[in-house]
Amino acid sequence: MRIIAGRAGGRSLASPETREIRPTPDRVREALFSILGDIHDAVVVDGFSGTGALGCEALSRGAKVCYFIERREEALELIDENLERIDARDQGIVLRGDFTKQLVMIDEDPDLWLLDPPYHKGLGQKALEEMVGAPCVSDQALVVLEQDLGEDVPEVDGFELEDTREYGRTRVSFFRRVVQQ
Repeated sequence: MRIIAGRAGGRSLASPETREIRPTPDRVREALFSILGDIHDAVVVDGFSGTGALGCEALSRGAKVCYFIERREEALELIDENLERIDARDQGIVLRGDFTKQLVMIDEDPDLWLLDPPYHKGLGQKALEEMVGAPCVSDQALVVLEQDLGEDVPEVDGFELEDTREYGRTRVSFFRRVVQQ
């Protein structure tokens, strides 16, 4: 596992020793960030962070800051190690705990939300539902949700599905936050 591009491009990332943590494959990350384009100075959230690979990639590509939200101790250690490996410790804010409970700790309006919850537990749907009422989720925020192909794409009032892409058994869905008038 490595950083694909940017100032830390080519640097290796620490990988999990267990199967409980499922990092986003390099080719999916490469395709995702190609679609996203310029994220220079963006405020990013890497939710259900795992190794932190998505957030570290965003920081390497010019994001101003990234909030990493994760509850598992092994994953938290990997995030810390990976931030050190890409020399971005001062740009990473690690929030320890359940994703939906940590939303109140974000004191900025993130531009980009990268969510990669454990598969087949309905956590993508739950996360989007909780985000609708969260003050840190601004109008027009972009949410990228990674899921297994066997899962339904969430439908949540307050988010509009803009696009979906498939990479092997992985589906990546792009949602835009829309405020109902």
